[in-house]
Amino acid sequence: MKSYQNSKNIRIIENLHKPVLIKEVCELLRVDYYRGKKAKFIDATCGLGGHSREFIKRDISVLGIDADSQSLNIAELNLKEACPTPIDSRSLSFKLQQGNFKNIVSFARKTGFSKSDGILFDLGISSYQLAEAKRGFSFAQEGILDMRLDVGSQGVRAKDLLNSLNKQSLKQLFTEVIDDRRKVTRLVKGIIAKRQVETIETVSDFLEVIGNINFRSKGKNVATLPFLALRIAVNFELESLKIALEGAYELLKSGGRLAVISFHSGEDRIVKSFIRESAAQKKFNVITKNPILPGRLEILDNPRSRSAKLRVAEKI
Repeated sequence: MKSYQNSKNIRIIENLHKPVLIKEVCELLRVDYYRGKKAKFIDATCGLGGHSREFIKRDISVLGIDADSQSLNIAELNLKEACPTPIDSRSLSFKLQQGNFKNIVSFARKTGFSKSDGILFDLGISSYQLAEAKRGFSFAQEGILDMRLDVGSQGVRAKDLLNSLNKQSLKQLFTEVIDDRRKVTRLVKGIIAKRQVETIETVSDFLEVIGNINFRSKGKNVATLPFLALRIAVNFELESLKIALEGAYELLKSGGRLAVISFHSGEDRIVKSFIRESAAQKKFNVITKNPILPGRLEILDNPRSRSAKLRVAEKI
């Protein structure tokens, strides 16, 4: 991995997070067509700026949005590297906004992106965030079960939900991601039994619950879906996605395209339903009748891409 420092001695690691389906995203959002045409794209989940770099390299202006301020700090440096040189305040071809993408419309109006040519949502969490043990995103790193993307404005942590929600609310939380209701029932019983003995505080506490109930999962780590469901609930990701998709339609120009990369069935159901219903109302033309999946080589290079599904629609 290549590392570098800016003038303020901030260290960055490039390629810490590999953008998923980058070639397909660029093709379907027609970034080469927009080269040099003063186009505007919104990267609603900017992360470390992996996708946005490709847009900026083609002289497309970008509004990058992310709830995680730490990720945006890194994205700023990465995107400056992709901008035309020399870099000064007038030549920067991107703007960054920290906050939830459900506020995409207000962010766009504030920054001059209320008429955009392309909008991207990459709903996966970055490898950088998974490697950050102190927030407890990953079952592979010990830490406090926090999972807030925006620590500055969000109050409720993952451990708060596990220790306070009643049985029915816990079932609803995990059912959003785990389709097998029997697994959900066993998981919730395990959580309630655990917290009656001691407070669930850490990654290892939650892993103990999952391990004790023989939570089998074919083809992936048994903790993947429980941790994913918990993160989604903490950050209101599904509710925010519904709002953000409606906002994206409002912001796109006629002929502009919406691209969404989802990583689990709950997200994909929302995206698929939104595009299908919008197409029925003559708001969108469906570009991808079936979702685009990563190829074998990409999965070998980046195993975390295996669950990705890309759907694209064009505003009428």
